[in-house]
Amino acid sequence: MPGLVSVKTPPEAQPLRISVPNTPTQRSEANNANNKTPSPLPKKPPSPSPSRSSKKKTPETPTNPILSDASLDNPDLGPFLLKLARDTIASGDGPAKALDFAVRASKSFERCAVEGEPSLDLAMSLHVLAAIYCSLARFEEAVPVLERAIQVPDVARGADHALAAFSGYMQLGDTFSMLGQVDRSISCYDQGLQIQIQALGETDPRVGETCRYGIDLSLFDAKPRCRDSELLEIRLGVFLNNKIIH
Repeated sequence: MPGLVSVKTPPEAQPLRISVPNTPTQRSEANNANNKTPSPLPKKPPSPSPSRSSKKKTPETPTNPILSDASLDNPDLGPFLLKLARDTIASGDGPAKALDFAVRASKSFERCAVEGEPSLDLAMSLHVLAAIYCSLARFEEAVPVLERAIQVPDVARGADHALAAFSGYMQLGDTFSMLGQVDRSISCYDQGLQIQIQALGETDPRVGETCRYGIDLSLFDAKPRCRDSELLEIRLGVFLNNKIIH
């Protein structure tokens, strides 16, 4: 073949004068002269890569399966999620991440609650959830959460339940205050105060602190003070008189 002769001829030999037409076919033969002789069999089309064809999309799994909604019926999950929410807030990771833990914790406590048995864990998780909403300035969303929280405790069951109900009313009062609804705020303080007096007695110093807290808030209200504000003043007077007598 001319291509092979021209390649292997020593450089000092007389070059051969061969006229080769400049056609695509001849150029292709010259380029393939130094390469491996192609197979006479027709080329098969490339088969699809097995990694692409056989690979099936698998459904994405949550990064932590224990946090999925399907596992919220586990009674051990609620305390775990509530601790995660508190730890997340304490570590400074941001309230948005803690909010998800608190929501799931409340759902878990709600699902695992025994009918007819008030769950203080549920009340506490709702308090934490409402506090996170408030830290995100989502006060409207915190209101129904706290309204649910104050319905959970049974004051007649003792001091722990009374404290949970009192805390719920005070937190709800603070939330109404942030919304500018001072009348509703003071009403919540008054209801919380009644529970506190029932649990601690009128002469307990904490009762006086609650009275002063509600009165101080009413002083910042531009509207005429409501009846509950006047009741707080009366109760503060009763508290002070009882302290003097005792």
